Amino acid sequence: MAPRGKGPPSDGVLKAPEPQTDLDQTQVTPASAEPSADNTPDSQTDPVMKVQPRKRVSARDVLPSAGKAAPEAEATEEPVPRTRIKMEVPMPNTEILAIDDELGVQTELEKARDKFLDLIESLKTGRYLTDRIQGVEKHSDGGMPRAVIYHGDYKVILMASMVVDLPRDLRDRTPNEMYLYMLQKRLGSEIDYVIKGIDQNTGLAVGNRKEAMATKRRHYYLNLTREGTFRVYEGLVCEARVTSVIPDGIFVELFGIDVYIPLRELSHTRIPDAMGYFEPGDRILVKITKLDRSDPKDIFVAASVKQVATNPTEKALEKIDVGGNYAGTVTMIDKSGIFVQLDMGAECRCKFPLRARPPIDARVIVTIDGVSMETKSVWGKITYVTIPK
Repeated sequence: MAPRGKGPPSDGVLKAPEPQTDLDQTQVTPASAEPSADNTPDSQTDPVMKVQPRKRVSARDVLPSAGKAAPEAEATEEPVPRTRIKMEVPMPNTEILAIDDELGVQTELEKARDKFLDLIESLKTGRYLTDRIQGVEKHSDGGMPRAVIYHGDYKVILMASMVVDLPRDLRDRTPNEMYLYMLQKRLGSEIDYVIKGIDQNTGLAVGNRKEAMATKRRHYYLNLTREGTFRVYEGLVCEARVTSVIPDGIFVELFGIDVYIPLRELSHTRIPDAMGYFEPGDRILVKITKLDRSDPKDIFVAASVKQVATNPTEKALEKIDVGGNYAGTVTMIDKSGIFVQLDMGAECRCKFPLRARPPIDARVIVTIDGVSMETKSVWGKITYVTIPK
């Protein structure tokens, strides 16, 4: 960064300061050094972004023909065609009448300035920003893909290695192919990141998600509160962000740690495919079932979604009579039988009927053969099937 009083870097690129750099003596690229109309020194202007003062705009300034007498019709034999003049008045120079003493609505220029200041503050102090992944781009030469975030007028690029870690099993894919697959599964997810560099000439910035996650891990898992306790512990119910969804489960970001939650921990009822119930960007409640922070560099966390909610089967079992008939919907079929979600809240496992098997989502009538309060299970047989339309 350029010291105060000197011009911007020749390449227009802002980089994060070294740890020994005095942040109070650094500044971002200043605005143009052209003198103002009243010869005001540049030191009195905003060093981040110069905003022109508002001035009143009259019809004479916008329409060149305003205030002039219109030509008489007798002067020409043919009528003069009318041309529509497009009025383009920049917002910063437009006089705005506010409802209150101060304007409560931000102009587009003010929004862009605030977004730019977010990037500068993250670059200088390491404060992490939060946005959604809005795009994934391939490398032109087959190199590492990258995630894309648009923060104001700037395009923030995060290389795949700064967003996710490769699994041990690449499933016969190259590292870059696996990176591309993992980033695409995270489109729309909400992530934290730290700005590592800004190029004002091109409007590009470089971000790092892993550095932001390391900051959150130290704060939530390793640092103690004033009471001498950890913020995160086993049994705690907390909010998590869904980052990726696959048929067998979901990945959530839990205070700087990516946690995988399998199907069996998503719901008390059977879910055949997690992709039909969750999507990247969702915020859900989870309960931490296991936490091991013995190795600060490799903290292990296990979480459950279903343990946050009450089990509807427990109340439903008390209302079921053996031999009774109950309506439900087929939710899953496997080697052990057909699973039916009864309308009254319980899940019943049924044997395969002698005739054709009902498809998933078919409405059926089930006769209850038995109930176990210990295993919280119900079993029976299908007696009537209505094929879904």
